Amino acid sequence: MRNDRRWIPSITLVLLLALTVISVQVNTASAHEGHSFYVGVQVPVERVDASYDKTVDNTEASNPRRGQVFHDNDSDDTFAYGIGFLVGHRIPLLTKEDGFYVSAEVDLAFHGGQAKGQLQGVGTSAGRNQPGESWPDRWSFEKDRSYGFTIKLGGSPGVLRSWDTSVYVLGGIRLIQAQFKNHYRGCLHVVNCTSTDQPEFVSGTDSRNLDYTAWTYGAGVERMLGEHLGLRVEARYTQYNSKRWVEWFEDVGVRVPTRIDADEVGLLLSLAWYF
Repeated sequence: MRNDRRWIPSITLVLLLALTVISVQVNTASAHEGHSFYVGVQVPVERVDASYDKTVDNTEASNPRRGQVFHDNDSDDTFAYGIGFLVGHRIPLLTKEDGFYVSAEVDLAFHGGQAKGQLQGVGTSAGRNQPGESWPDRWSFEKDRSYGFTIKLGGSPGVLRSWDTSVYVLGGIRLIQAQFKNHYRGCLHVVNCTSTDQPEFVSGTDSRNLDYTAWTYGAGVERMLGEHLGLRVEARYTQYNSKRWVEWFEDVGVRVPTRIDADEVGLLLSLAWYF
């Protein structure tokens, strides 16, 4: 299992501390200008779409299928849900009375939900599980947690101001931690395996931690429930970057390039307390 995500929590903690210090200092010095520091909780509900793309390249193989290339892919979507925490700072664009503002916030969210499926398998044997073929692997993709930095631009035009309601657009970047698992069973010998009862067929699970950088876009509406408490509903779209790697099976001379793509669309419900 590969794990290269240990730096993400450290960066997130630094961002949280820096934003907190800056916000407190600005609020203390400029409270009369309408600057607002806030903290809150959030509940994300998303539809996550993941795709698994595998190529088995026998160009340099020593098995009966040398010189062939097999390509297979599968996709699935699932609803992910979770809970998170946020901290941010809002600044009026002109004056507090105009109602227009820009805010910056960081957040940490924990997620649950798993996309999963099975490849068809590509090859010439009945089970597509002989050396050099694309085996019918079972796979899963699970989003674990994410860290975000978001900028929001909003205001209360027209009648919205009398309703203590504002609308806004948003954009930001997210660091997403996910896990991909691949369950396989097939033959890794140079020649074909003859029976599934024989030990020449191998099986196992390949588990890989994936760290994605993702761009988020969306829009939201916020209704103040009092002087300090705001209720928000946001619609968001998040596009992950692709993850690619190559497995090399030296004994049989087979390369297996793999790619995992994902994106998500969903709603974010949050409560923010303004100081």
